[in-house]
Amino acid sequence: MTDEYNFPQVTQLAIPFFVAAILIELWLVRTGRAKGSFETRDTLTSLMMGTGNVVAGLLLGVVSYWALLWLWQFRFFNLGLSVWVFVAAFLLDDLRYYVYHRIAHRVRWVWAEHVNHHSSQHYNLSTALRQSWTGLFTFTFILQAPLVF
Repeated sequence: MTDEYNFPQVTQLAIPFFVAAILIELWLVRTGRAKGSFETRDTLTSLMMGTGNVVAGLLLGVVSYWALLWLWQFRFFNLGLSVWVFVAAFLLDDLRYYVYHRIAHRVRWVWAEHVNHHSSQHYNLSTALRQSWTGLFTFTFILQAPLVF
């Protein structure tokens, strides 16, 4: 599954632009050119939580990766790779994320993992990095299983 196609790591490509956007937003707010507020400790907390999420994702994400890879051997058919398959997969994964996010706000077990994302005192770009380290323990990665088939 992983050897057939090599896709660019979009997240890794976006990191410098996202960091630049945070720094620009910080500068605009601090110089009074934009409304908003930054608190150094709050922003650093968001950055550290984002870093922890990446580390936990690398360590614990192996479990969900191998589970989904195991399921892939039972797929109903191989769709191949075309623009339409890519677009359909993108839209279905976006729907999957929407369903996850709804569940995260309604099911207490998942909310306990997701609430960290909503715990910042300030709403700015760095808040997007405020992600939990415990997502694997909610077993919501199972929502990806239908996309494997």
